[in-house]
Amino acid sequence: MNERDRLVKIIESEGLNAKQFSQEIGVSAGTISNIIGGRNKPSLDVLQAVLRRFRTINCDWLIMGVGNMYLSGNERTESVLPSQAIDTILSQDDLPSNQPSLPTEKMPMLAGRTVEKILIFYSDGTFEER
Repeated sequence: MNERDRLVKIIESEGLNAKQFSQEIGVSAGTISNIIGGRNKPSLDVLQAVLRRFRTINCDWLIMGVGNMYLSGNERTESVLPSQAIDTILSQDDLPSNQPSLPTEKMPMLAGRTVEKILIFYSDGTFEER
């Protein structure tokens, strides 16, 4: 099984189509289409984007085909902040131009989980925790 096959397996396992997968990892749909179609191999940037979004995917499995697909027997994963929640939290109407305004109370999330911490990374390399 090559990297392309492993990406297809992730897409299927997560119940996504190629377009949804590309949106989830922040890569163009054309890039994913070219990878799935066998025209291109996935770049390191694409593989890193997958690992950033799907935190329980085993990087050894994704890159080298070694071990299990998920770390520690985990099954289907959810991001800490799904795209819809990020859009809600960071809606342009709610953001002052110079400083993001994020809720400090815990927000209800998937399967009874709540957000406890948000990290904001700035382009100058600094970050802040809320």
